[in-house]
Amino acid sequence: MSKKNTFHHESLQEPNDVKKVLQALIDGLDNGSIKLDDGSGKIKLKPEGLLNLDVLAMKQSGFNKLCVKITWRDQCTGKDQPASDTLKITN
Repeated sequence: MSKKNTFHHESLQEPNDVKKVLQALIDGLDNGSIKLDDGSGKIKLKPEGLLNLDVLAMKQSGFNKLCVKITWRDQCTGKDQPASDTLKITN
């Protein structure tokens, strides 16, 4: 049975600080290694092969939410095919 290792971090931050976190994730995707550590927990991920991207945005009664989830399997077999749908994000 495989060991489950999880990491969770939640904090209130300024937009520029969130931008730094997102840039670190981008850099990790570029390098093939993402290390997360907040002093109370840590994990190292190695994204490779095809990644599943799930974006959810909602706005309701003054509450806004943007969730970005990226998932993949270790040692991708190459049987998966990239999606033909293209996500466009603009400002």
